Amino acid sequence: MKILEHIAQDIVEKTSEVLQFPINITDNEGYIIGSIDKSRIGLYHKPSLKVIENNSMVDCVNQMDKKILPGISVPLTFNNNVIGVLGIVGEPREIEKYVHLVKNHVEMMCQEAFRKEMVELKEKMIEVFVHQITHLRENEGIDHIYQYSELLDYDLETDSVCILIDIHSLSQNISLKKFPLQYFQREVLDFLHLLFHETKNDIISFLNIERFILIKSLPSERSFTILQQNLEQKLQRLNTFLHKKYKVSASISVGDISTGVKGIAESYKNAIKAMNIGSNSEQKSNIYLFNKRETLLKLLPRELTSEYKKKLIDLISPLTAHDNYDILAYTFSMFCKYNMNMSVASRNIYIHRNTIIYRLDKINDLIPLDTNNFKHCILLYTAIQCYEESKA
Repeated sequence: MKILEHIAQDIVEKTSEVLQFPINITDNEGYIIGSIDKSRIGLYHKPSLKVIENNSMVDCVNQMDKKILPGISVPLTFNNNVIGVLGIVGEPREIEKYVHLVKNHVEMMCQEAFRKEMVELKEKMIEVFVHQITHLRENEGIDHIYQYSELLDYDLETDSVCILIDIHSLSQNISLKKFPLQYFQREVLDFLHLLFHETKNDIISFLNIERFILIKSLPSERSFTILQQNLEQKLQRLNTFLHKKYKVSASISVGDISTGVKGIAESYKNAIKAMNIGSNSEQKSNIYLFNKRETLLKLLPRELTSEYKKKLIDLISPLTAHDNYDILAYTFSMFCKYNMNMSVASRNIYIHRNTIIYRLDKINDLIPLDTNNFKHCILLYTAIQCYEESKA
């Protein structure tokens, strides 16, 4: 068994130090794979074959010519199969009381090493699985992704939502020499599992050193509502951990509710959009929800085709070319923000109502749109957004 071969020497050195008796470990063919005397590694140990064949303890007699030392050898088993032999060197009557204790210890270490190897293998598979979803192209087949989901026992046909966790300024705040990349990722993944993993369909992985992904299962109608209610508390706990350990903090963005591979891929794209808009906004919260009205409104100009954007910008070109464009555009935006109510807008931006009227009339004179017409206001608002985005 390869696991025993990988850990045999480490087991021998650490256990012998505590036990104060030399220890040897052979594989299931009788060759020494772990020994305090490293010159013995690779030697054939004939008594081990008898232990393996009979699956029972054997006393070894000192045979210097055959390089066999006195002691006791016992079989090491894993899943009811003999995988090797443990030998403790010394007077058999003196060491007999330790044999089974050390045997159990070594077998437990093999079990733990196997469990760790399986966890790491599953995490690698999850990384590939998540990469396939997040890099899904529009007309690409998805059968291979569903095969992965079956292998990993994930049900992708239930409602779910994609969540991104971004770590801020990681490279500026920690030394990767002091905290290796794998160590950092392992700790953050473990903490995210603690915070968010609640059902077998919850998928947690990383996309790069500063971005982690959670595909969160929503098994009931209230799941998303409960998730939203708990996000602030979960982010606080995460940031407390990150700041205490690495002096960094995180933001969270949430896509829209989806079903199936293509739905999850779309939710991932929307979570990215929400993160980009939220991180560039002035809002105090570090939680950005794609389905919030403000996010959708800010996304509007970005979702339009370049040809349509150009038409809108051309439509208001006399306004954007005007010397007082900034003041006129700001006044119109505030007019829209306060539901096209002159009185409310004037109170909140501290100018007289007549000043707002004058500025809106000036806009009406400059472009073929009427600020008293709701549909025209939608066009003008979107056109200003597109123009501002083009300047960025």
